[in-house]
Amino acid sequence: MRNLVPIFILALLLSNQARALCLAYDPAFQELSGKLVKQSFPGLPNYESIKNGDAAETGFYLLLAKPICTTGDPKDGTAYPQKNIMSIQLVLDQKGYSLLRKYLGKSVTIRGTLFAAHTGHHHAKVLMERTSLVNRNGL
Repeated sequence: MRNLVPIFILALLLSNQARALCLAYDPAFQELSGKLVKQSFPGLPNYESIKNGDAAETGFYLLLAKPICTTGDPKDGTAYPQKNIMSIQLVLDQKGYSLLRKYLGKSVTIRGTLFAAHTGHHHAKVLMERTSLVNRNGL
């Protein structure tokens, strides 16, 4: 039993450390780097197939170079923890699309607040809003 106590303490410390490395949702601002891409997913009416008549929902996504995780918030039912996130859907207005369009296919760093997907229009597990371009990596 005595030998199990140090193992338990180590496991607890590693668990807390791993959680500390995960990113917080809104209102905290985060900076993420990756490749900016444009993707389309099926929308109304069935969210199944653009080819079969569903409207295309096209947006900009940040494909991350390495996975992230989020901490979540037990007080908020839509802010649940996430693991192994490799794609972030960007929530942009027309000005945001115009600003970022020239960086499609390029590596960028974007700053904004994160939130978890919670509607059929959210096509990534984590989304970023209130965005700004921080760095045009390699440009």
